[in-house]
Amino acid sequence: METVKFDGIETGAGEHPATQQSAPIAIVGNASRKGFRGPSKHKHDNRAMKSIDLLSPTGQARPSLPFLDLEVGDSGTPTWLDWLVTCAGLWIITGLFVDAHQHLFLSVESFFNPWHVTMYTGAIFAAAVLGVTIARNYRSAGSFWKAIPQGYAGSVFGVVGLLVGGGLDFIWHAVFGFEHQLDLLLSPPHLFLLTGLFFLVTGPVRSALVRPAARTLVEQLPMLISLGLAFEIIQFCTQYGFYPEALLRDRPLAQSGLPSEQFVLSVFLFYKQSLEISIVIWQSLLLSAAVLYLCLRTQLRFGALIVVSLAVKLWICGEIANDLKEVLLVVLAAVAAGAIGDFIVAKLAAGARRPNAFRLLGFAVPSAYFAGYFAFAVPLFGGTWWDASFIFGSIVEAGLVGLCMSQLLLAGSQTTTTA
Repeated sequence: METVKFDGIETGAGEHPATQQSAPIAIVGNASRKGFRGPSKHKHDNRAMKSIDLLSPTGQARPSLPFLDLEVGDSGTPTWLDWLVTCAGLWIITGLFVDAHQHLFLSVESFFNPWHVTMYTGAIFAAAVLGVTIARNYRSAGSFWKAIPQGYAGSVFGVVGLLVGGGLDFIWHAVFGFEHQLDLLLSPPHLFLLTGLFFLVTGPVRSALVRPAARTLVEQLPMLISLGLAFEIIQFCTQYGFYPEALLRDRPLAQSGLPSEQFVLSVFLFYKQSLEISIVIWQSLLLSAAVLYLCLRTQLRFGALIVVSLAVKLWICGEIANDLKEVLLVVLAAVAAGAIGDFIVAKLAAGARRPNAFRLLGFAVPSAYFAGYFAFAVPLFGGTWWDASFIFGSIVEAGLVGLCMSQLLLAGSQTTTTA
């Protein structure tokens, strides 16, 4: 039997002489991937694993399985399953938001339209990919649940929920007709299938987070895009809280022009401004949560936060927008926010070990997004109808929301580490 000796580099243990009872390569490799270490210099280091447990002659190596995607590899390279599920998520989400755009701006009176076909063929593709992967792993794993790749158990439930939700949606439309405005966000079948879609598209995120950090930005793309798509689903359900209606063309009627309607216009202005600042808070919460979650869990490559910021904003913007300039405004603001975040991560190594840099990241990203939004609104739309207090106060409030989110995540991370 081929043996291996500890060299004190990869495992952290001192050199060990090879014996007849040395561990097979497969056992040591699996133990190393799971984070086990050899004897520690510190007497009370709970991370150390007893040598007798690791080198037991009765240990059995786990069966060799194909790389797609049951076992966790030594590198952070995504598997074909990660790429294919990401493509399926893009496929389905695109059909979903185009269909919603049609509901908002046109009359949709048939379940069998091109956008429904796009959505459900994407769901069938995702089900086929997961099914083939599980079937390939089944013979070696010995059971259905063990054959599911790490990180993808939720995706299996998700794709089932998505397909079942599609069937329920067909029945719902047959009985109650079709939605045309915000009622499509509250349809029970829609909520059911959106929940399934959320669990499906987050498979590549869960898979990436149980591996070492990827070496390049391209290798991180499945994780980044899939997390953005997950937040797009949240945005879909709350799309009434996306645009802050701050552009000059969105200004309310002037009270001076209608003196007899002063009270009505004052009430309207109050609720309009209250809703708009609530939208600033909600959008800041979502963007900072996506960025900070990834920064806390893995090492991000430069450009990663630009990808995440775009993925969080692009589809929902395309659904609601009336013209391409609105899309461009959101894209430019998202790129500005992501670039600021990437700079902070690269220069200050923001994370749990650098809590102040992590807090700065939480403040900077949402505030940069809204600063960019107001700045780019000038050349694209002639500016904004908000006054200086509202503009700069909104930027600061966005940053404070992100700061609070960073503190919440830091507290949770420290509690987990202590436990």
